[in-house]
Amino acid sequence: MKSDIDKTMFKRIKKDLVAKYGTENAEEIWSYAEGMYLKLEKAKPNADKESRSFVFPAVSIYRAIENYAPGEALEVTRAFGTKTGLRLKKLFRRITALPGIPTLMWKNMDKISAKMSAGYELKNLEVTENKCFMDVTGCPLYDKAKELGTPEAIQMICCMDKEYMNGFRGIDYKRTKSVAEGDDCCDYRMTRV
Repeated sequence: MKSDIDKTMFKRIKKDLVAKYGTENAEEIWSYAEGMYLKLEKAKPNADKESRSFVFPAVSIYRAIENYAPGEALEVTRAFGTKTGLRLKKLFRRITALPGIPTLMWKNMDKISAKMSAGYELKNLEVTENKCFMDVTGCPLYDKAKELGTPEAIQMICCMDKEYMNGFRGIDYKRTKSVAEGDDCCDYRMTRV
């Protein structure tokens, strides 16, 4: 029977765990992560969808790796985040290759940026015909992971973000800072190309 953590996008890290630690050890790590995930679910029964889908699994996996191999969780989870982001980048590249999609995105960038930044604290938001700049000063995913005592777990998601955002055709994307990595903001810079 699959646990809820097996239903998340993070289940693919199991292959990386097998490659790094061997099948038996990977199963032990995953079992620990499943138990941790269930504990978080029980402790926070009214958690929002983002916490259940992203924060709980990221924190659970991070803690499981750290429990098995102290000092390695950040490297392992960030590598997985980068690998996943590169996979998603290819997907977004294909989707935005459809004729008219980049133009349609820019036409609606104000609505897209508003929806994507809902729940985040922003400053310096600037959306024009050719650019979308924003500084995210507060991230609810990071805040929830910090509340749970494992803020570093969210760097896995930041690594995904840094890669997949480069998959959108018609957008030159740059980000040099991240709240989860200790910076004052996540500086999103998207320019129409």
